[in-house]
Formats: sequence, structure tokens, C-alpha cells
Amino acid sequence: MNELTQEFIRNINILLENGYNPRDVARYAFLFSLDHKIEDRKLEYVVDYIGGMDAGPEFELTREELFEFIKQNLL
Repeated sequence: MNELTQEFIRNINILLENGYNPRDVARYAFLFSLDHKIEDRKLEYVVDYIGGMDAGPEFELTREELFEFIKQNLL
């Protein structure tokens, strides 16, 4: 796993220590995509998908779904 992926996962975990809010997670993913040049296709997919969760309730993942999504696509 590359350093950027580790940073993304680490910061998601830190963000979730204060409880789970899909909009906050989506905002973090969006800002992460602006702050970093993501060359890893898997990480780019995960960041884009999570960043889109604030588009509406039908796109939101539960906390458990978020962890499973990250696990399936990045680990």
C-alpha cells in the first residue's frame, strides 16, 4: 500500500474518532482530492466515490459500509 493511501485511511480513521457523519467524510475526501495528485487508480476511485456521498442520501454509506468499501477497494 502506498504512502498516500495510508495517509487517506489514517485520516479517515482520525475523522471517525469523533463519530460518523457522511457529509464530513465526503468533504474530507473532496479536499484530499484537491490537495493531492492521486496517481493510484484504486485510491482515486475510492476518494471520488466517497467524495460524492454528499450528493444525496441515496449515495451515503453507513459507517460499516464505508469500512467495507475501503477494505474491498484498497486493502
